[in-house]
Formats: sequence, C-alpha cells, structure tokens
Amino acid sequence: MPKHPKFLALGHLSFDVNIVEGGSPSDQIPGGASAYAALVAQKHGISSGILTSVGDDYPIEEILSGIDVRRSKSEHTSSFANYYDGDNRNQVLIASGSKILKSDIPGDWKQPNILYVSPLLHELPTDSVNWFEPKLSCLVPSGWLRRWGPDGVITHAGHLLSSQREKWDVIVVSEAEIETLPVEQLFSLSEILCITCGEFGARIWKAGDWIDIPAVKSSPVDLTGAGDIWAAAFVIAISQGRNIEDAGMYASAASSVGIESIGLLGCPSRTEIENRLCDIYRPGP
Repeated sequence: MPKHPKFLALGHLSFDVNIVEGGSPSDQIPGGASAYAALVAQKHGISSGILTSVGDDYPIEEILSGIDVRRSKSEHTSSFANYYDGDNRNQVLIASGSKILKSDIPGDWKQPNILYVSPLLHELPTDSVNWFEPKLSCLVPSGWLRRWGPDGVITHAGHLLSSQREKWDVIVVSEAEIETLPVEQLFSLSEILCITCGEFGARIWKAGDWIDIPAVKSSPVDLTGAGDIWAAAFVIAISQGRNIEDAGMYASAASSVGIESIGLLGCPSRTEIENRLCDIYRPGP
C-alpha cells in the first residue's frame, strides 16, 4: 500500500438503520460518507485512505479491506435512524462519535490528489481543509449543516460557516440542504457547485452558468449513500479530465448503480458505471 493515499476522505464512519414508510427497521448497516467515497475511489483503482473517529464495533477490516483507515478511538460510532418516504429522508441521531483532530493526521498524508471532506456531524472543524494541500478539494458539508436536540431529530442550519479557504474546487449539497442555504454564499465558496435532486437528477453551476443533469433510471433498493456516491464519482471524473456535463452524467450513472444494492455493497466500479452509461446511450431497436 502506498505511503499516502491519492484519495483521502475525512469524516465519521457510521451505522444506519433504515425505515421505509410502512416497513420494519432494517438491521444496523455500516456506512458513512467517507466510506462510500473511499470505496468508489478504490474501485477506480485509486489508492484510498480515510481519516475518522469510530468505535470498536465498526467492521473496518471486513468492509474496507485495502483502504488505509486511520482512526482515533471513540466510545461510540455515529449512528442514524433514516426514515424514508420516497426520495425524502428524515433522520434521527442515535449516537455520536468523537472529534477528529489535526494530530490524528499521518505526517505524509497532507498532499493527496483529491481531498474529500464529508463530516456527518461536527467532528471536523470548518478549517480542517487547511490541514492539507490537495490538488483537488471536494466538500460535502452535510454534517456542518446538521443540528439536533435532545430527541435527536436532525434539522438543517441556514448558513455554512467559513472554511477559511478561498475556494473549494467542488461543493456538493442536496436539494433539501439548498432550501435553507443562501446560494450566493455557496457561489462564493466554490468553483463548481453541485445540487443533487434525487429522481430529478442534479444541477451544476460554474462561473454563472447552470447545467442540468438528468437522473439515470434504476431499480432502487437502498437510497442511503446515493449522494456520497454521486459526489465521489463526480470529483473523480473531474480529476481525470472529463468536462462538467460528462462528469455529471458519470456521477448520475454511478449513483443509479449504487442504490440497487444495500449500503456499501452498492459502491460501483468504473466498469459498472461505464456499462450503465452504455445502456443510456445505446440506440434502440
């Protein structure tokens, strides 16, 4: 394994319990935005690492084999109950892991090709991007936007705190998150802003122009992680020279493959994504 990963994901690993309207709760499913992203990168042949804080109950070796996971031990693993009604998700926080500290970073991990910052809660300070010197940076700020009370019910904040970085190369937010955020702030913080819209695809902004990306048809089994797979596939595609529209379609295809399996099992390879793209563009009879 290389001394330092080319794709570095920051954020809590987690457990999810999914409850679909009218159904029973699922078993506890290993997840976490950083896990989804690092697995997508690994399946593209990119050396991947995760900097996290997680409890001993998370099956790192079983599901993240080949990924260099550096963790600070936590009494708890962050855990969520996800209530789904179609594409809509309401979350309840069950348990929260501990903070991720600058001192946790291996000395030779500070210059990844891609830095993927994906807090689930508030485990990372907003200036954590300044701990690194990446070639390409991607922020999925969901965790910095989440707020919760004693009942654990999660709501979204109406602003994104400054990261003390002049610009992120890519910021990815969901349609639900953008409803509470001043879009002008996101324009000022990002070179490329992506808004994922579930079954309606995605919208991508750069330099004042918007591009609409359609969703790719699929047979969904588990929507958890769909946005994380989309974001990871998009930033990987951008890093490999695809233009914004092509990268958006690549990400849309990746997400459509990912939601056809449960949890991290759905993280797609390059071949699976390209096959899905071929299905889209293949001429009819």
